[in-house]
Amino acid sequence: MDERPVPAAAAAASPRRRPVLRVLLAVAVTTALAALIVWAVPFGEVLEALERFDPAWLPALLGSYALTFPCRAARFRALGVPLGRTDLTAVATIHQFMNRVLPVRAGELAFPVLVKRLCGTSLVEGVALIALGHLLDLALIAVAFLAGLLALPQTRAAVGPVGTTLVAAALPAMLAGYLLLPSLGSRLARTLAARWRARRPRWSAKLERAAETLAAVRAVSRRAFASAAVWTLMLWLTTFVSCWATMAAMRVPVEPAAVVVGSTAAILASVVPIGGIGSFGTLEGGWAAGFVLVGVAPADAVASALVLSGTTFAFTMVAAGVSWLRLRGASRR
Repeated sequence: MDERPVPAAAAAASPRRRPVLRVLLAVAVTTALAALIVWAVPFGEVLEALERFDPAWLPALLGSYALTFPCRAARFRALGVPLGRTDLTAVATIHQFMNRVLPVRAGELAFPVLVKRLCGTSLVEGVALIALGHLLDLALIAVAFLAGLLALPQTRAAVGPVGTTLVAAALPAMLAGYLLLPSLGSRLARTLAARWRARRPRWSAKLERAAETLAAVRAVSRRAFASAAVWTLMLWLTTFVSCWATMAAMRVPVEPAAVVVGSTAAILASVVPIGGIGSFGTLEGGWAAGFVLVGVAPADAVASALVLSGTTFAFTMVAAGVSWLRLRGASRR
């Protein structure tokens, strides 16, 4: 058999194709979900619903959404990131924008990369802090979703005792993950470091440092649990207010519990690792499904999803640009 070496250019071609494939995947997801929405809901009805949009609610929508960024920054400060509030808010803004733009949740890497560059926080610690924040988010979302389901007669009957039990079981699981993740990660890193010490000393040394970092994160996360939980609560209160303002702008009367249930479905859909361009598609699909569940007309649900997604994406894009200019100027001083 001919075993000629593969040219270097051909070997490098595969990694270069990956960003292109991710973009193509994102475009495919957006196109497929958009086609599904158009097929399920007549677009003429959606346009009629969009004509009812009241721009007087736009300041409330974007103002409450804007408050989510300093809340994220305050939570990261509580968890030990040594940056000022303004710089950390800029980092949180860029992080959220990259999450909405890049598929497969690749934008999550923006936070550890930026904090490493700005204050020397290791990549391992940055990734661990992101994971801890998401566990707190999911714990609070589980509580909010369960409360909303139980507050609405139509969803309480549909979910039943089994569904309620499953949702309620998510809360202790998320809290246990928050408390145990750094400890388990540290033990795993030490075990692998000991196993590879003779064969791969460089990897073993890196794993030892990662284990030490995760042990430090464990101490900080437990000490800062109360303050991190408070800022997580503030983060999601402002998020739910922006969702309620969206429905008010569309002149769709919904009670607060219905807003929580409907918007939570969109939040959970946005966590799916296969996302569309700018999160378009997954967010709208989750939002529409959640609000149809609580009795909103499909056309109103889709139209409100487009309003929320479009306005917040445009705002985040501008805010991320301003934040990038600020961090760039700060790094030069």
